[in-house]
Amino acid sequence: MGLIRQFAAAAPYKVFFSVLLGILAGIFYSALIPLVISSIEPADPAFPELNRTLLLPGDIEVSDPKMAMLYLFACIVVLLTRSLSEIMLLQVGARVARNFRMSFYQRISATSVVALEKAGSARLIGAVNLDVPRIVLGARLIPAIFVNSVTLIGMLGFLLYLNASVFKLVVLSVVAGILVYQLPMIFGRRLFEKNRELNDQLQESIKGLIYGAKELKLDQHKSTFYHNLLLKAQEEKLLRTESVGHAVTRATVSLGDLLSFFVIGVVSFIALNHYTIASHELVSIVMALLYITTPIAIVLNSIPGLTVAGVSYRKLHRLLGELPTEGCDTTIVPVAEWQTLQFVSVCYRYPSYGEEAGFAVGPIDLEIHRGEITFIVGGNGSGKSTLSKLITLHYQATTGDIVFGNQKVAAQQLNSFRHEISAIFSNYYLFDRLLSDLTREKEQKLQQYLVDLKLAHLVKVTDGKFSTTALSDGQRKRLALVVAYLDDKNLYLFDEWAADQDPEFKEIFYRQILPDLKASGKAVVVISHDDKYFPLADQLLKMDGGRLISIRRDKSVALASCQ
Repeated sequence: MGLIRQFAAAAPYKVFFSVLLGILAGIFYSALIPLVISSIEPADPAFPELNRTLLLPGDIEVSDPKMAMLYLFACIVVLLTRSLSEIMLLQVGARVARNFRMSFYQRISATSVVALEKAGSARLIGAVNLDVPRIVLGARLIPAIFVNSVTLIGMLGFLLYLNASVFKLVVLSVVAGILVYQLPMIFGRRLFEKNRELNDQLQESIKGLIYGAKELKLDQHKSTFYHNLLLKAQEEKLLRTESVGHAVTRATVSLGDLLSFFVIGVVSFIALNHYTIASHELVSIVMALLYITTPIAIVLNSIPGLTVAGVSYRKLHRLLGELPTEGCDTTIVPVAEWQTLQFVSVCYRYPSYGEEAGFAVGPIDLEIHRGEITFIVGGNGSGKSTLSKLITLHYQATTGDIVFGNQKVAAQQLNSFRHEISAIFSNYYLFDRLLSDLTREKEQKLQQYLVDLKLAHLVKVTDGKFSTTALSDGQRKRLALVVAYLDDKNLYLFDEWAADQDPEFKEIFYRQILPDLKASGKAVVVISHDDKYFPLADQLLKMDGGRLISIRRDKSVALASCQ
């Protein structure tokens, strides 16, 4: 029902006209039977004027030319109306599929980083790779189901015209057959729902296989255990549920294919013993039942695909329910000139998991100045990464205020303030192209940066796209730095950027790149363990246990007001 509502909302006028054309096709399709019957009925010698024939070139004799022309006209109308109806609905289906994918992409873009992290990449990738294509496939089945349903209704109307008693018997038989058909389909749908959940688990296991490759290669026993317990076992479960699900649905579809012939048998072997049916009437009824075999088969054969699409549709909507939008304005408005970023009693708490309270950071009071370098240091789990995401506004403070100059950051203005920031996180993603127009000035800067960072011989840029991103970790980070340079933002954050660099580039980063950014009036924030370079900082922030325990400025140490 959700997909059908999507169709109606996407293009109501097209859907309306396709309905009319489908009805017209069903009416003319039904009219073909009496026209055929009339051509095979014995001629009446009392009316010779009705028994005319037409001789075509090649000695082709056509009996009852008027009726033949009418039959040809009906065939052409059926061809045109059905084709137009299906084409219009297919166009609507393509639009629905496009809108569905775009709305999913936009929802991910509008969702907070916290919600995306909680949902997990495995579920999101599974939704994109499995659910969206299945829903799109289901949307493409709807036109055929609709047109053939209309045709089926038209043929049943013709049966009602022929014999009301037989019509009732046929309708009861069809309804009974559909009910019997639905019982195994319910079982099949549950198997597909279980299969979909197993797919999420398999995606997570595949992620572990890829990202944990180094750890697994160090211990063959662990690698074998991982393959057998997770990958192989989950693949076997997937195989069982998918095989049984498809077996049930295919067997049910085969049963549906025989439904029309079952009804013909009921009419031929049972109804004749209870109802008075003339021989010419019986021929018309049997022909009508043969005609409806194809529409019934198409409708029933489409149900398994719709069942799978329905499972994915519900799965995707549950996932979307876990991805609330941030509620910020997508329009970027200019931010007033600022020199200082302030945290005023800022606290952040992660969501709780069951009875376990989420990790909390803060309260934090600090100032970050443009034209200065600020280092953030601390052990693992001290809260450095959380603080960095608060600085870059990926996390919104639970309590307290973040202030740029004299402007307090409000939820609606997040995107405008984020536009002031560029960051390279430790788990950054390097896009294969520049996501902005490449002007001549930018292109010149880009080439110079590639030369300075010794990447010009490895990476070429054509129409804003990098020739390759298959580089070492250090080279990839240097390429990410080139992109950040081109962004020309007012605040730069580097999360362990130098960790993958050799000594030469560490020296360049700390003693050349950071001072250059500082000299150009940028606010520079660096998360680092390289204590050799701490004296270069104008400000040193130390985190421990989610608290900012010390701030050093100008070689003096002051305790932060974090109590």
